[in-house]
Amino acid sequence: MDKTNNLAQNSIVKNLMYYPVGPSPLYLVELPMTKCKIIKNNGNKIYCAKYPLIKGLFRKDVDETKKYGRLVCDTVAEKLDNFGFFTSDECPEYGISYGISEKEYTYIFEQVGAKEDEHLVAMFAYPEREALESKIFFEQLLRKTYFSYALDEKTFKMFFGDS
Repeated sequence: MDKTNNLAQNSIVKNLMYYPVGPSPLYLVELPMTKCKIIKNNGNKIYCAKYPLIKGLFRKDVDETKKYGRLVCDTVAEKLDNFGFFTSDECPEYGISYGISEKEYTYIFEQVGAKEDEHLVAMFAYPEREALESKIFFEQLLRKTYFSYALDEKTFKMFFGDS
């Protein structure tokens, strides 16, 4: 079995991946007054994607989702030779903000039409093309995780192979 099929084997992640993840549009959000170095280095712009029903999938205060999130982020970073992404699950209430203020998180949610208690917002601090490529690969990993739970192992291998 490949590492993507092994992305998550525990109950919290499995429960959050109960529904398939559809593609999201890529939203440009400008934060001209941000103190976040990652966003400043990208011309005060981030590209975002929103996903319903998987809020909490990348929380850092829960070991299971922290490990899952690290694996997904590292896989995106390795595949695209970048630094991966960050999410709204890492906002200040969990002790990680990358310098983004609570007001900026609220603004990001408003700009992408997301609800803070319902959506996961993934953020890509790259030029648009690289952000789009990262988002697409991220979504592929989420779908692969979903299918690893929705299909038995034999069917999964039939569709996706061993590698």
